[in-house]
Amino acid sequence: MQAARRDDLTAYADHLLTTAREQLLSPFVPVSLASLVGGTHDDDLRAGLLGLLDTVRGVLNSSAVLRTWGHYAMTRTSLADCWRDTGPLGGDDLRSFVAAVERAATPARRRHGLVAPVTVYTAVGPRLRGFPGAEERLREVGYAAAVCRANVALADVVQGDSDQGLFGNGSRVTLDDAFEGGGVWRSHHPGDAEAPGDPLVPAGRGWNSTLPAPPEPETEVELEPVDAPLADGDALGTGELLRSDAQEIVWRAPLRLAHLIGGWFPQPPFVAQDLCRPRGAYPTLRLELDHAGETLDEKEAVQYVAAELGYDSGRLTGIVWPGDFFPGLMLELRRLRGDTVIRLATTRLKERAQAGDRETGHCYDPRVLTREDVPGSSRYGDSAVGLGPRQLVMRTVRRCGLLTLDGHALMDRSVLPSAVYGRRPARSQAAALDSAVAELLAERLLEPALGSRDAWGQPHFPPRDGQRTILLIGYRPARPRVIRPWGGGEPVGEGLRGAQFVAGHLRRLRPGCLPSDVQRAAFREYCRRLGKADGWELPYGYTFVTEHTRGR
Repeated sequence: MQAARRDDLTAYADHLLTTAREQLLSPFVPVSLASLVGGTHDDDLRAGLLGLLDTVRGVLNSSAVLRTWGHYAMTRTSLADCWRDTGPLGGDDLRSFVAAVERAATPARRRHGLVAPVTVYTAVGPRLRGFPGAEERLREVGYAAAVCRANVALADVVQGDSDQGLFGNGSRVTLDDAFEGGGVWRSHHPGDAEAPGDPLVPAGRGWNSTLPAPPEPETEVELEPVDAPLADGDALGTGELLRSDAQEIVWRAPLRLAHLIGGWFPQPPFVAQDLCRPRGAYPTLRLELDHAGETLDEKEAVQYVAAELGYDSGRLTGIVWPGDFFPGLMLELRRLRGDTVIRLATTRLKERAQAGDRETGHCYDPRVLTREDVPGSSRYGDSAVGLGPRQLVMRTVRRCGLLTLDGHALMDRSVLPSAVYGRRPARSQAAALDSAVAELLAERLLEPALGSRDAWGQPHFPPRDGQRTILLIGYRPARPRVIRPWGGGEPVGEGLRGAQFVAGHLRRLRPGCLPSDVQRAAFREYCRRLGKADGWELPYGYTFVTEHTRGR
């Protein structure tokens, strides 16, 4: 039912993005759609495709030799030929059709009493099939051509012979549906009892009249957001032993939000047991911090902390964490055997990285960063109370979504309201979340995806064969920079002024020449990025020219 309600342009775009996706992303065209939009994400491809189709529509509408109806175009010459045609669905039938719609609601004359209002709906396609001999002309493309000509003829009469659809006989004729049945027109008498408007804007009154009356508003209590425990909380950041010998123990673990808030850091069993042997339960240790490439305050660089130790676990307490430490920051710790000093250090990245809203120059665990560096969380507390809809959506997707190793989080869109509030919230709250999701998707802070749900209710990504498909919303912590063909408004250096971007493309070789192994590999990588389903090998007689910038 939902698919049947889509307009022609949306249905065609969906066809290209699914059934005809291989042709849409073909690397053999001069410039592929994926190159134009900078990726193969469905939202990017859809936006680019609709933009191209909108350009085509603008060209058709501006042509002096064409007439258009919706997303369809016909030449003025073919329309004139139709009016001169005396056969089925020619000029005589078109005039009969227009007159029938104009008079459809005109009541029969009565000598006494008032005439009740009359409304008649005329579907163009079924009406044309009623003309003698029309069946043969309504096959395949002929059907689309016939209904478009009939709609254009009726629209011309409405615009030329009526006052906003109100005719001299007292009836008002307006377009009610531009899609169903080849188009549905509404004739109503008395027409002057209705508010005037553009008669060619589909009003949908016929469809609305079939819907049940809206229920009486119920009093709903708005809920406070809740935070369910992280399903994978204990599995994140468990630490890793790097070296353990007679002289030194070296281990690594990410900083967690609870560590920042509580001023502590866990000690793995192999460290806790070693600390317990000579000193008993609560020794005092010297903690030396080295934040690679950064200068720390003296009180932060050297601290004396307590070690709370058990049989198989322990933790350092009373730590004052530097101000720019964040959840997910990777920490490397080392301790000499028998020493009371623990050295803690961060590690610099080769280049600064952008992860969500955070930019850092130090190594981090992307999974912990996604889960815990969220709206409403800081070293002073962690709560969803008081957050707006956009922040609630981002917080919930990142905390509760399926988590990948590189920090992506994907969540079933249908369960988002319940995940935010613990149960189904008030309609106004659910609507606010839905609007926030739409905004975040439009701004590409979230991404749409498809997953599946198994018989036990567990979601999976990517979708698995034989399982029910579900819509997912995904948080991507970082996206690579994309070079746009026309700059995207970014400032360019003096050396690039007047440069032209050239997308990757095929070039025919001279007879007897073969492409290099480098270009073969470049074409395979290009096909992989496009998501090309079949072979990734260069066709015979061609080489691949990688994308580049050409000066003028």
